Amino acid sequence: MSQKKVDEYKEFKKNRKANLEKERKARKRTEQIWKIVAIALAAGLVVALVITGINGYKNWKDAQPIYTREELVIGDIAGISETEAETTEAAESTEAGESTEAAESTEAASSEAASSAAN
Repeated sequence: MSQKKVDEYKEFKKNRKANLEKERKARKRTEQIWKIVAIALAAGLVVALVITGINGYKNWKDAQPIYTREELVIGDIAGISETEAETTEAAESTEAGESTEAAESTEAASSEAASSAAN
């Protein structure tokens, strides 16, 4: 061995404890950093899964039918029920008008019959 290598070996042996302690601390620091990174990634994954689950539940809940009194009426795709409702309302108002006119005409006819019977 050359003298230079011998001197380096003696120096290494002389400071071996301090060098090993530095290496151990560096290894420990690296392990702690990797643990922190792994915990952060795991926490991020858990948060992402929870948010995905919550959004999925909300979408599922919104897709469920609502069973209230108004929602129980089945809508007609062709729009026939809306026309029927308008027609029914018009017929009801016409019938109401006709029944009023019929009552008036019936009263008039009965009063005419009574007056002609009296003559």
